[in-house]
Amino acid sequence: MAEPLHPLLQRQLRRAGLGVDGLADRPDGWSALLQHVHRAYAEHDQERYLLERSQDLASEETARLYAALRVERDQLEGRVLDRTTALQLSEARLSSLLSLSADWVWEQDASLLFTYVSDGIRQASGIDPATLIGQRRQPAEGNADEGPGWAEFQACIEARRAFRDFTYRHPAPGEGLRYICISGEPVFTEAGEFTGYRGVGRDVTQATLAEQMVQELARFDSLTGLPNRNMFLGELDRAMARSRRHGDPFAVCFIDLDRFKTINDTLGHAAGDLLLKTMAERLRLTVRGSDMVARLGGDEFVTLLEHCGEMADLTQVAEKVLLAMAEPISVQGCSFLVTGSVGIALYPRDGDDAAMLLKHADAAMYLAKERGKNNVQFYTAELAQQAAQAFEIESALRLALARGELVLHYQPRVNVQSGTLQGMEALLRWAHPTRGMVPPGDFIPLAEERGLIVAIGRWVMNEACRQIRAWRAEGCAVPRVAINLSARQFADTSLNKDLRETLRRHEVQPQDIEVELTESVLMAEPEHANEVLRHLSAMGVHIAIDDFGTGYSSLSYLKRFPADTVKIDRTFIQGLPGDADDTAITQAVIAMAHSLGLNVVAEGVETAAQLQALQALGCNEAQGFLIGRPMSAAAIGLRLQAG
Repeated sequence: MAEPLHPLLQRQLRRAGLGVDGLADRPDGWSALLQHVHRAYAEHDQERYLLERSQDLASEETARLYAALRVERDQLEGRVLDRTTALQLSEARLSSLLSLSADWVWEQDASLLFTYVSDGIRQASGIDPATLIGQRRQPAEGNADEGPGWAEFQACIEARRAFRDFTYRHPAPGEGLRYICISGEPVFTEAGEFTGYRGVGRDVTQATLAEQMVQELARFDSLTGLPNRNMFLGELDRAMARSRRHGDPFAVCFIDLDRFKTINDTLGHAAGDLLLKTMAERLRLTVRGSDMVARLGGDEFVTLLEHCGEMADLTQVAEKVLLAMAEPISVQGCSFLVTGSVGIALYPRDGDDAAMLLKHADAAMYLAKERGKNNVQFYTAELAQQAAQAFEIESALRLALARGELVLHYQPRVNVQSGTLQGMEALLRWAHPTRGMVPPGDFIPLAEERGLIVAIGRWVMNEACRQIRAWRAEGCAVPRVAINLSARQFADTSLNKDLRETLRRHEVQPQDIEVELTESVLMAEPEHANEVLRHLSAMGVHIAIDDFGTGYSSLSYLKRFPADTVKIDRTFIQGLPGDADDTAITQAVIAMAHSLGLNVVAEGVETAAQLQALQALGCNEAQGFLIGRPMSAAAIGLRLQAG
């Protein structure tokens, strides 16, 4: 049996209207079949062509797309490589900068626990960053209030806001407190959820401590550690406010050391500083813990005594202060007794503002000095008048130097036996334009107190030398001229230099000048005095000890200093010849001085009987109203010309 025809062929025969059985009987059917077959092949060829063409086009498009994708991929890979390289460079740069910088980077999570801290914190502050991971910022132990900016910082954290330059204290184990400054900003997701903070920090311990030191210096005295003037004035204002509210008066005590400048100038500033620190500590320990002790400057201290009680109580406190200050103090191997003078002003009785209270306490302190030092004085209305007068004299005296109102008068000194002129003492006078000739006692002590005496002493030195040269230019034979040196001038380190320069300027020889010093000035600082006198003596200047007999007056004391002349004080001369004690003392001084080869001058000789007694006792020279009163340069010039 024949195999059945393929279904496709059967479908084509049916399309040609031919059955399988009648295929042989119909020739035209074959023709139609062939046409169908032909079309089928043609359609097949067309479909295959279209398919192949479509495949070619698809392949070409795929190739073009692949090529484009490959180019884009290469470009993308290049950009990724560039970005990666740039990112690596940026990370390296950031890492380098962080390693060189004193700053570090930190991050916290939503619970404000540290999740990352860069190693810069270790290099900057010695804190191991690992110890901070999982921890919060650690406040200083026992200090709930972190100081300025704490409330603002907390408000920023609670509101999830950025903050800048917040400084807090961090307890570093083994290193004490360190000061850390941080800046940070919050981090949020795209949905706005808070995830923590990130920021930077730096160790500002040194800068903070330096700033604290500056603030400390602005409020405290660097030498003694006591509050300074600014801090004291601020506390004084607050004390006045408290007093006004509660009606409780208080006192201001102004304390000044006696003879401090002499010690400071003689032994040097190191000794002076030690003295000031010692006195500051004594004052601090003497008053109550609630009382303020401050240093205003130099050797001036002040105390603020609140709830001070009656004036008797204040006096007792002040006397305790004086006793504490007067305790012996050892400086450079020498023991000193340094006293103080205390002036007290009460609020509101003696002033209703800080400046007035201090001024009045200062005036009371000067009264204490005038009344012998080492005592206490309260401010009074009478004192106010005295202080005003003293201030007026001081101001006028300062102007007197500039205006040329100071003049020198000269008192002659003669040989007791022959009456010939042996020398002159230059005595300072003040020719006030309205008050006339002001006595020395009215302005010399004030000049000594207010520090004017050194400048005045230089003027005296210069004027005396100038006058010597002027007299000699007129043809006069000028004897030695004596000038007085005050305690402050003698303690001034430039004394020898000033005198040498003055002599050179006026072409006057050292032998033409004699300097007079009192026993008290010499014995205040014997070692310094001996050194200065030896320099003067080596220069050729004559040295006289004035007011001899009122102080130490011992033979050993006279042997210590290179003196040329001893001047017996007028208090002993006044009793001659009737007072046996005065006669005996005068005779002893003359004998003692002569035994050492010293010249002896008697001061204050006013009667012929006194002069005769001095002649009998063997005194060398005399000075006083009997010999001649102090005279102007013109008058003494006439005497010199007369021979």
